[in-house]
Amino acid sequence: MSIETELKLQLDPSGLEKLKRHPLVQTLKQGRPQTKLQKSVYFDTADFRLRAEGVVLRVRHIGRRRIQTVKTMGTCIGGAWARDEWECEITGDVPDFAPLAETPLADLFAEDGLAASLRPAFATEINRTTYCLGDGVWEVELALDRGQLVTAQGSAPVCEAELELKAGPPRHLFELALALQADLPARLMTATKASRGYRLADGSQPQPQKGVSPDLSADATAAEAFRAIAHACAGQLLMNQDCLIETRDPEAIHQMRIAQRRLRSAMNVFKTMLETPQTARIKDELRWLQTLLGPARDTDVFIDEILAPLEKDLAGDAGFVGLLSDFQQKRLSLYDRATAEVCGPRFTRLMLELGRWCESGDWQEPLEAGRKALLAEPAIDLARRTLEKREHNVFKSLQHLSKLDSHHRHLSRIEVKKLRYAIEFFGILFEEKQSRKFSHSLAVLQDGLGLLNDIAVSRAALKQWAEESGDPERLWAAGLIAGWHAARVPALLQDASKAAKSFRSLPRFWQASDLKPKRKGSP
Repeated sequence: MSIETELKLQLDPSGLEKLKRHPLVQTLKQGRPQTKLQKSVYFDTADFRLRAEGVVLRVRHIGRRRIQTVKTMGTCIGGAWARDEWECEITGDVPDFAPLAETPLADLFAEDGLAASLRPAFATEINRTTYCLGDGVWEVELALDRGQLVTAQGSAPVCEAELELKAGPPRHLFELALALQADLPARLMTATKASRGYRLADGSQPQPQKGVSPDLSADATAAEAFRAIAHACAGQLLMNQDCLIETRDPEAIHQMRIAQRRLRSAMNVFKTMLETPQTARIKDELRWLQTLLGPARDTDVFIDEILAPLEKDLAGDAGFVGLLSDFQQKRLSLYDRATAEVCGPRFTRLMLELGRWCESGDWQEPLEAGRKALLAEPAIDLARRTLEKREHNVFKSLQHLSKLDSHHRHLSRIEVKKLRYAIEFFGILFEEKQSRKFSHSLAVLQDGLGLLNDIAVSRAALKQWAEESGDPERLWAAGLIAGWHAARVPALLQDASKAAKSFRSLPRFWQASDLKPKRKGSP
């Protein structure tokens, strides 16, 4: 088994040709490039059993040779992918399960009937030009792919560059990609040929992706924990890129915004060890990203939470119809802007800079004893301290919740969100059942406070829209909407108070005296 670590860049055909002649490629190339025609056939069952398990199986034709490759879904490392890979030469055109008998996937490929159920799902026909790049310390394989994906349902073009790490730390992938991207109209890709082939085969589209908790062990250092957390946040951000671009699913914008907020929250947790020039640059770029995602998401919320509940009752009201139309047009405009920027070079550069910063940023340079101690602190000690502090802030902010004005309820919601993010970051270090229960209680409270805040914010939006229109019908519609939602506030506030009471009754799992946190390698 090997671990494949690679970045993918999408280019147009002219960009691919420019990349071949790029001065950096010409300077770093080791030997002459090789060009080969490759046909790869991807196998699965009729119901895509392997895809459901996150496994890809292909047989690649290179002349008379047949190379069988099995890959797992892998982990997104700030835009790069790290995947387990098993590769061997076989004698025929169909998969051979024998070489997989000693791998962690042995049970899957030993299932009764699996071999007989396999069939070609799709294929790729690629002209691949391969360069070996390096400087003696690191080595990267640059593959320039031009061709097509082929299924029974149709075909789709392929035009991309893959940078696969062969030797050295992952930071060299990001540094090389940043240098190349500065001169080329390239976009960072997360969709593999396999995932695109499956979508072409079954007619599906990219789906919104929620964040995943980082895989931490109790003996992780603070530096190791932050790197894992930051990579998870960046992965969530990038994994929703294609969904936004191809489908404009509002949930994709929502998940990207969550990812950006989670990352900023993580940077706040670890701020004492992150106060460096590169960190300041990353923060600036995340603020820029917020100016794209925030307004689009806020407009979605306004339409879905404030207008949609009244659409049926006010469908014949001219003022309401005008209001809904105006905000739908506003949403289209904001989505146009967000999508264009996510497709653009600044977003791609941000993602690559995030990957490099996580792997080798200046925050990891212990120039003095104090910084070295911060980086080496046990993550579980930082977790306990963070959870204790944030829980205290939540407890304090929720006192007399029923009497708080909308501004202070909003501040309470922010504290709840900070604690919930911290549990998502560190919960795996503790008893997971308890941490999940605690997080769920916070989610209920956050949703309740969030709806109250949406109603409060909508008043200003409705007032501004009505005043700018100067139309009596629109003024009337705005008043109706605001009044309907104002009538909901007492019941919603009562529900939020009940959720706060439920939260306060839960044991603080990080305080358990008999705590036995997970150790590295624990199941």
